[in-house]
Amino acid sequence: MAAKKLSPMMQQYMDIKEAHQDCILFFRLGDFYEMFFEDAKLVSRELELTLTGKNCGLEERAPMCGVPFHSADTYIARLIEKGHKVAICEQTEDPAAAKGLVKREVIRIVTPGSVTESSMLTESQNNYYACLFAEDGVCGLAFCDVSTGAFHVTQTSGEDWAEAACNELGSFLPAEALLGGEAAEREEIGAVLRQRLSACINRGSDAQFDLARCAAALDAQFGAQESLEPMPCAIRAAGALLETLKNLQKNDLPHIRQFDLYMAGRFMGLDLAARRNLELTQTMRSKEKRGSLLWVLDQTRTAMGGRLLRSWMERPLLSPAQITKRLSAVEELTRKTIEREELSLSLRDVTDFERAMTRIATGACSCRDLASLAQGAQALPEIRKLLGGMDASLLAVLRDQLDTLEDITERILSTIVDEPPLLVREGGMIRAGANEEVDRLRAVQSGGKDM
Repeated sequence: MAAKKLSPMMQQYMDIKEAHQDCILFFRLGDFYEMFFEDAKLVSRELELTLTGKNCGLEERAPMCGVPFHSADTYIARLIEKGHKVAICEQTEDPAAAKGLVKREVIRIVTPGSVTESSMLTESQNNYYACLFAEDGVCGLAFCDVSTGAFHVTQTSGEDWAEAACNELGSFLPAEALLGGEAAEREEIGAVLRQRLSACINRGSDAQFDLARCAAALDAQFGAQESLEPMPCAIRAAGALLETLKNLQKNDLPHIRQFDLYMAGRFMGLDLAARRNLELTQTMRSKEKRGSLLWVLDQTRTAMGGRLLRSWMERPLLSPAQITKRLSAVEELTRKTIEREELSLSLRDVTDFERAMTRIATGACSCRDLASLAQGAQALPEIRKLLGGMDASLLAVLRDQLDTLEDITERILSTIVDEPPLLVREGGMIRAGANEEVDRLRAVQSGGKDM
């Protein structure tokens, strides 16, 4: 009865909210994202915003609060930090051309484990979404950082599979987790996620973990993977995670092109108590980086380097051959002081390619991301040249693998102005001379009276 009395716009809001009941719906109205009813009350309380009201067709006004769309990231980050999920609903047609009500749909769902905006992330730390599926004493685990494209898969088994799974969680420190099968029933896994990691927990349905469905999802993303065929639990965890992230991001995740399959014996097994007592990445009392071993060792010059160093410390190598390769590279860089300092200076100019490329590949970028990519890439030729004077095998491999991106850099620099605006609607991002038609239209705009 009440639904029939709602105004057309409010009915549209309720229909979209019905499909996203576990999220706070950011509903785009002009230059604001508005929230109504219970969402408005929740956001008003959590963010200390003024609660107002709006006529909605009912006798009582609908509770309402809103935030400006151009600064929404700040508010969303605060809600995500508190463990909430936010569904971003945008206008999908031009209001000037729309007949009747403007069409709207959810373009992305932001959760603690699926954030891609740099403003919501710690620069030198990965932000993982974990997925665990266990059956008959075997547990498959998958971890994905959507902001960088990193995707890791493993499997544990035996009587202590739950304890081994908890240790893996301690290694990756996920912000969010999807649980299925016996993994959703084990209290110790839930306790580690809630109490030790403060992670958001979701329970998956049986359909999400269907083996055939998960295998098809992996085949579509990565191609046929023979290495996973004998590990059905790993397939279910990885496939369910991939599909979940696609649904949240509302795209095909084109930047996630490969995954890292690792098994026990590749890295040193450290339980949560050992990690805590050793203070590898955070101190016992304050849980801060300052004062930890990572704080002492982290002299990295890039955000990507900071994340890599942290991952090395959280998962120490066990292979003597791999350890020797790494130490040989360290030894050469220690001896060649001048070259090392020159390399360090060049690396200071490198921007966070991983996260910028993710935003570009998923269509969530601004022109500033492109400009940042080009700016950082200008340092790559010099870095490759400096690596050419190194003899260590690991450094030689890095040199051969390093793409200097000169073609992309040239295209960006010749097309986009040095200091582009943040929003497309502001205009003025295309460099003069980059496009003949743009130049002609600008001449009409600025010299119309003369014409």
